[in-house]
Amino acid sequence: MNLIYYKKTMKLIYKKIPPNDYLNYRSLRLESLKLNPEAFESDYEEALTEPQLHFEKIIKKDDASKFVTGAYFEGELVGICAFVDYNNHDVISAGTLIQMYVTPKFRGNNICFNLIDTVTHYVLNIPHIDKIMLEVKETNHSAVKVYKKMDFNFLASDSMSNTLIMIKNIFVDHLYSN
Repeated sequence: MNLIYYKKTMKLIYKKIPPNDYLNYRSLRLESLKLNPEAFESDYEEALTEPQLHFEKIIKKDDASKFVTGAYFEGELVGICAFVDYNNHDVISAGTLIQMYVTPKFRGNNICFNLIDTVTHYVLNIPHIDKIMLEVKETNHSAVKVYKKMDFNFLASDSMSNTLIMIKNIFVDHLYSN
């Protein structure tokens, strides 16, 4: 399933990153860690030494419950957003949205919104998941604003890591949007 959104004169295609595109994922993930280290828990220098990043393996497996979605412009991967069907907060039936990133020259085109929509479309096919959780740095005001607009609610905060934990009930949202 590919979702196509148009922004002005720009045609963007959103889809799960296919197994044969794992190297483009790696390149964009490393860019995210290098350009925005404050937004991620992983370290750029450590990731460089890894022969294969964790989500490269997941992309190659083409798993339905753990995946990375991508935003493509003219065949180039310009944004990523990953999902796993578990969480670290003991919330039943909630998976986790992670690794949201859009390359700088494509920011401001609603790509994050559309990546979240794309993830949600895939997650609706995972029977045991009806909520999406995420963690975001409290200081990442633009990301917090996006997540609020996408109907994520505050669940908790972690003062030790300076993060907010947010959650969205997707099953109810889906029922009322049809």
